[in-house]
Amino acid sequence: MATAGGRITWEHGERRAGPTEAIGVLELRADGQCRAVFAERVEVDGRCHVLLARKAWGGKDALDTRWWSLVLDGRLKVATIRNGSCGDALRVADVPRIVSALTDLDLLTDDTMIAVDDGPSVIVGVMKREHGA
Repeated sequence: MATAGGRITWEHGERRAGPTEAIGVLELRADGQCRAVFAERVEVDGRCHVLLARKAWGGKDALDTRWWSLVLDGRLKVATIRNGSCGDALRVADVPRIVSALTDLDLLTDDTMIAVDDGPSVIVGVMKREHGA
């Protein structure tokens, strides 16, 4: 299954014991191009986001490409985005680019939380209200 113009894909694997939770990885390139991969956590080797990204895409194609971990809600929208096992710092300066990418992929909600490494977490709906959007 692929959506958002083929830029969202699902990976499947051997199902292991554990709680069901939809996870994903957002890839954001320096030029703004983005894509995402989703899976059930129990179907990901090691149950971690970076292994999901590597399974889907191999490796990064540029040093300035960023991968961030996603936890999805019941509607398959982003509940939380953070550096997680992907290891790329998520900075305040990245927030506008992330909001743009998640909007482009139709994954953003007002409840989406962006867990920023160099500042307080951002809740998209609160950010919109504070900035009059």
